[in-house]
Amino acid sequence: MSEDAYLLEMCSGRAAWTVIPNGMDSIDLETVSIRLEADGWKCTLRNRLCYTFTGLAEITLYPSGKLLVKGEDESIAAEIANRHITNWLALD
Repeated sequence: MSEDAYLLEMCSGRAAWTVIPNGMDSIDLETVSIRLEADGWKCTLRNRLCYTFTGLAEITLYPSGKLLVKGEDESIAAEIANRHITNWLALD
């Protein structure tokens, strides 16, 4: 995976991280949700604006492909970002 595959930014307030995939404008939330659930995550909310999941952390997935990872731990956020780019958003 290229270092340019995504941007990992700490949100203001230092309570969460945003994963911004490069070169992606939109995703199919349902398709990506299936991949997350197959990876052991539990979906706690589905609506047209976002899907939320619990697992290693609480995360929110947006139609743009962005992912919000709640928590201050950068290593956990980076691990989730890598899964997001390499597994959940992987093209078939």
